[in-house]
Amino acid sequence: MKNLSTRTTALFSDCTRDKLLKNSLELFNRKGFASVTTSLLASSSKVREGTLWYHFKSKKSLVESHIELFKKNIDVELDMMGKIDLEILIKQLLSQYYFNWDFRYLFRDNLADNLSSDRSITNKLNELTQLRFNKIKEEALIGRDQGVFDFKENELDELSEIIFLVADNWFALSSKKYPDKDENFLMQRGMGLLIKVSEPYLSKESQLIIRNLHGGVLT
Repeated sequence: MKNLSTRTTALFSDCTRDKLLKNSLELFNRKGFASVTTSLLASSSKVREGTLWYHFKSKKSLVESHIELFKKNIDVELDMMGKIDLEILIKQLLSQYYFNWDFRYLFRDNLADNLSSDRSITNKLNELTQLRFNKIKEEALIGRDQGVFDFKENELDELSEIIFLVADNWFALSSKKYPDKDENFLMQRGMGLLIKVSEPYLSKESQLIIRNLHGGVLT
């Protein structure tokens, strides 16, 4: 079963701390933050609980580390010196959805309620929400400049809000709507939904490229 995208998996080394960080991310996504015990975290990483506590003082510490990892790696590296190959750019922009999917428990599990005694977590999650929305707007503008999108200036917020809302609501709805489906199905269905709602804002050329990359999702 596919758990994390290649892009996210590449962020982790084989050291014990990274193994704990990666396994906890997968478990929080699959089971929900509140349902994962420290015993399960340790056993899934094949370490003792004492080793877990050595690297992370609490489950909250894992959340904070995931937030920082997300923030440091959210940017897509683009060579802006001249025209970007449209298919490469589209793949890079689509990879942002997969990257967000890999950290979806942060946006799905009401962590502010689960960790209500710590106001700093609420602030960090609020900052993360703003960062993610701003990143969508920034990438929409890059996409328009390079020919992926074709929208008017006053449609920027509309497009960004649609993408943000569909993605976040899908993170929360997907496993509830399809409890018997595997993660790859849920992830790809979410991508299909995002492409469909974005279609009115896509250029004709990028629609053709996306049909070739993700056949059938626009039909």
